[in-house]
Amino acid sequence: SFWSGKRLDVVVESMKTTMKQMKYHKNMLTRALLLPTNRVALRLTGHNDTSQGGLNDIFDENREEGDVTGKITSVTVVTTNAKLYESLVFREFDRAKNCVENMLETQSLSGFNMSAPMYHRIFYSGLVSFWVGRETDDQEWIARGVESKDAIEKMIKSASAWNFQNKTYLLQAEEQFCDRNFEEAEKLYDAAILSSKEHTFVNEEALANELAGHFYLDTGRKTKSFHYFLQAMEKYNEWGAFAKAKTMGKYLEGSESYFIGTRHIAEIV
Repeated sequence: SFWSGKRLDVVVESMKTTMKQMKYHKNMLTRALLLPTNRVALRLTGHNDTSQGGLNDIFDENREEGDVTGKITSVTVVTTNAKLYESLVFREFDRAKNCVENMLETQSLSGFNMSAPMYHRIFYSGLVSFWVGRETDDQEWIARGVESKDAIEKMIKSASAWNFQNKTYLLQAEEQFCDRNFEEAEKLYDAAILSSKEHTFVNEEALANELAGHFYLDTGRKTKSFHYFLQAMEKYNEWGAFAKAKTMGKYLEGSESYFIGTRHIAEIV
């Protein structure tokens, strides 16, 4: 439910309930599988520690996660996915780059099976790879992004257009940005935003708007970026990611959108 864009307050409460039940049944594995995503969800909402999230009586986070991470493949995958997504969405460049590098030490992107955890891993690693490629002017990183894009494109036909169309458009937009085909990139960012909206992935609608904002900002069109950053702020708020929404303010300073967006946050929080 976290990855599908369900309201974060509902997701956090559901995970809290499940972890309480798993504590009672002494099911450490299930609890450990929930911990990484729970941590990211709390940070997005503005609660950066388990005590603020009302979970300090549910688990010993460091002990339990440390007991199984690196020992059980499913926990390692979930932990990696959570860290990869968190570093991307909070624009932590070095951490995001390290996440992909560490992931590729064990397996190439094309070698992953396409279970739900794996396709999220491929999608977000592709976005990070294009980002790193642009920032470092490294064609090897851009090639990794293309590899991820190709893998997600295949899922439209073999699995579900509903789940993969918006992701494909966003990866294609990032590829065109890297190739400096700006007119085509503009169309694909808008297509990714529209597809995310139509398929009710509010989290990915927010991300697509944000990346479009960075595209316009990085190509010298700051005024045009305001619209996309404001839309990203509104969609992150709609998702319940209030802390993330506030970070959009720095890209809106000096615009009329800044006052609209910050007033909207104040009314919600």
